[in-house]
Amino acid sequence: MARDTLDLHGKKTDEVEDLVDRFLMNAQEQHLKRIRIMTGKGTGAVRNVVTKYLKLGGFPWKYEKLSNGKDNEGVLVVFLD
Repeated sequence: MARDTLDLHGKKTDEVEDLVDRFLMNAQEQHLKRIRIMTGKGTGAVRNVVTKYLKLGGFPWKYEKLSNGKDNEGVLVVFLD
């Protein structure tokens, strides 16, 4: 997995915030401009935890675009700049 991508597939909602927090801190230390967080689609519970965390932290994000131009709601692109 690339250093700019966090894969949360199979993770439980109670472990997601810590993983995202550590990943964001590491990405900022590496001066990355943007990162990807793979939440998967599933029930949306993990995605909801992540989007709430990003909103509270003031991190702008959008869904990754698929080749057909549609949103991939299972992958968030977060802008760190």
